[in-house]
Amino acid sequence: MKEYFYKPEYKYMYLANMSYSFANTFIETFGTVMLYKGGIPIWLILLIYGMRFGITGFCTPLFVSISSRLGIAKCILISNIFSIISAYMMIDTTNIYRNIVIFIFAMGFMGISNPATDSLSSRYVETEHRGRFNSFIHISKIIATALASCIVAWGVISDNNIVLFTVITVFFLLQYIFIRKIDYKVENKTNAFKVSMKYIIKTKSKYKMIYALRTSHIIERQFVPLYLFIVVKDFSVFSSIVIISLLLQIITVSFIGKYTDKNIAKANNLVTIIKVIITSVFLFAKDKITIAFNKTVSDNFEKVYETSIHTSIQNKIKESKEDNDLLATVGQMSLCFTEVIVFAILGIASVFVGEQVFIIIFILSIISSILINVTIKNS
Repeated sequence: MKEYFYKPEYKYMYLANMSYSFANTFIETFGTVMLYKGGIPIWLILLIYGMRFGITGFCTPLFVSISSRLGIAKCILISNIFSIISAYMMIDTTNIYRNIVIFIFAMGFMGISNPATDSLSSRYVETEHRGRFNSFIHISKIIATALASCIVAWGVISDNNIVLFTVITVFFLLQYIFIRKIDYKVENKTNAFKVSMKYIIKTKSKYKMIYALRTSHIIERQFVPLYLFIVVKDFSVFSSIVIISLLLQIITVSFIGKYTDKNIAKANNLVTIIKVIITSVFLFAKDKITIAFNKTVSDNFEKVYETSIHTSIQNKIKESKEDNDLLATVGQMSLCFTEVIVFAILGIASVFVGEQVFIIIFILSIISSILINVTIKNS
């Protein structure tokens, strides 16, 4: 166990991820629900997220440009300032319609630091430690998210916005402080945007395909909370389910890291089968109890799936002869540009089918799970 804590870089990455997860819980876990509670229809929420990821895709190369001049920590600080602005606008729902353009841009620029996780991992984490390292990363995220969910639920229910916003701001700044301890400047010899776009357009890469396919999983993760909230129609009940499901995740994530390091192919097969089954339940479940229970199971398994797939992605980056920071950036751009297209299609579909759009989201997630596993095997 000690080899996963003996490196100070590991410790600071655990603490940084924990701080970010704590601060970002309001946007990540409760974001779509807060927008819906603020009176924004589902189709517009889908389009807002689509435009947000479009901006993120074009801005992602700024990670290389900023990090090469100021370091990764400063890049994260800039990104987190936009995250703080986004959180403020979600808390003050009376301003969302009035400032919707500012809100979309703020959410978009939140993603400037998205490649940082893969870049830091590729630089500091030993390949033989990666599975269990990612397990510890996700466990720290789960603990932080569970604690933050309690505070968010209390803040929203009691309408104590000042305390909630203060806590969110403090933890976004803490992430920057921890990353400063392991900060480094990314090597950038070329125009990052030009090189990244050229790689995306001209280079055939299964790595890009894996990231693009993860779009459906990102959409599912962000919109299943809204699906649950619409079903239970009670914010207190919704919050309780979220918190309980988060606490249970610690058990399963503890096992997958070691198994992934031993046999990553079998681990990916196993998690893919389970994910397909869990998502399929959402397609057929009708009553509140079944949907709530499956949401708990889904949350409980989500980090397990992410641990296995993320380990495969990071290993591909680490073992590649190409620039690791470039690959991390290209991966995030592939994800964002695919999200723009899918969100636009879902937003238009939602105008005609309403809440039935969730069925499309679940079907896309199932297809993506299967294709990701096949793509990883073939590569």
